Amino acid sequence: MNIENEFSHNFNLELIKKNGSKESLKASFDECAALAKRFSIVKINSLSAECHLEKLLRKDVGDYRLSVKMKSEIVQQCVISLKDVNESIEEEFSIIYMHEQQADEDSQEKRTINFEVDDLDLEIIDNLNVDIGEYVAEYLSLSMSSYPRHAEVTGNELGAKILQEEDVVSEKESKNPFNVLESLKH
Repeated sequence: MNIENEFSHNFNLELIKKNGSKESLKASFDECAALAKRFSIVKINSLSAECHLEKLLRKDVGDYRLSVKMKSEIVQQCVISLKDVNESIEEEFSIIYMHEQQADEDSQEKRTINFEVDDLDLEIIDNLNVDIGEYVAEYLSLSMSSYPRHAEVTGNELGAKILQEEDVVSEKESKNPFNVLESLKH
């Protein structure tokens, strides 16, 4: 089953120039509407991305790098009042592409790859065509506010106070089990 992506912009990695290649993406009205439907939000007013693709020199890091500066204006519904909430998103991300290792079963080694939280995303590719538009769409969905709230919402609308993260004080009193013995001193 082949599903067409709403913001599909395929790029052949063989076409990367020696000093890298730049691609500018801008979503059309129809693409914005289709992405808004996919993400279940009210509207995407604009979506654009400046992309830089480069071939990497060191094979142990990967083969290609995609660096993106993305900007978007979206409208979501407030999770409490259901009023429209405008959100401006400016995000930068990078992805490392690595060719899938082609080896016969006898010589294929099992490798463990350790990832750190701050590491760049690593994508294993089996051909040289990548859909950079789909990566932009995925990062847009990750960058959107998970629980948008309208500026007029105080948190008391539902009959209970909704605490903000900074309002919660997690002062757990550390009780020393040996404090009881202190009262036994003579």
